Order: sequence, then C-alpha cells, then structure tokens
Amino acid sequence: MLTIFVTNNSDLALIDGWNGVEYTFKPNSTVEVPELVAKHVFGYGDNDKEPYLARLGWIKSKNDIDEGIKKLSEWEFSTEAPKKDRSLSPMVEKVPLPVARRAGGKVLSAVK
Repeated sequence: MLTIFVTNNSDLALIDGWNGVEYTFKPNSTVEVPELVAKHVFGYGDNDKEPYLARLGWIKSKNDIDEGIKKLSEWEFSTEAPKKDRSLSPMVEKVPLPVARRAGGKVLSAVK
C-alpha cells in the first residue's frame, strides 16, 4: 500500500478519521498516512476537490471554492518523507582568535 506524507503548513490543526482510525495533523508537522486516507480527507489524486473541501467545512457554497483551494494549498502531499533542513549556524565560519597567554614570563599574542 502506498503511503503519503501530509505536511500541514497552516496555522490550524486538523483531526479527521478514516476506517476507525483518527489522524491528527498538527501545524508545521508531517504525518504519514495511507493513500486512501489522503484521498478521503483531502481528495488526493482527485481533480474535483469540492466535495472534500465541503466535508472539511472549508467551503459552504460554490462561491467559496477559491477560498477553500487557497486553504488546501497550505498543505503539502508527497510520496517521500520530507527532508529536514539541517542548515548550519551562520556563525560556523567565525573562529575566535587565540587568547594571549603567559608562558615563561613572555606574553604570546596572535599575529595580525
């Protein structure tokens, strides 16, 4: 069975269920779900999103479809797990100069 990684980039959590299992999609987190769950909840793979948006309560009439699609665009769907951003600190390349030390009565200092 194919799994889909669903990432909630919105500010609101969503709790929904399928086949007796409850799924919680917290803001700024990714949840791995079976493809059937992604289709049932979000209409994954279906071109007509209207029934899914209505079921989620994101639209009330056909006039709200654009607003519902905008809300759905805050969600990402992928067949591969998202890679975590492991960027390094911007200060990594800054190395402090050695501290002047006393050794045998002489003061050693860094050469500039």
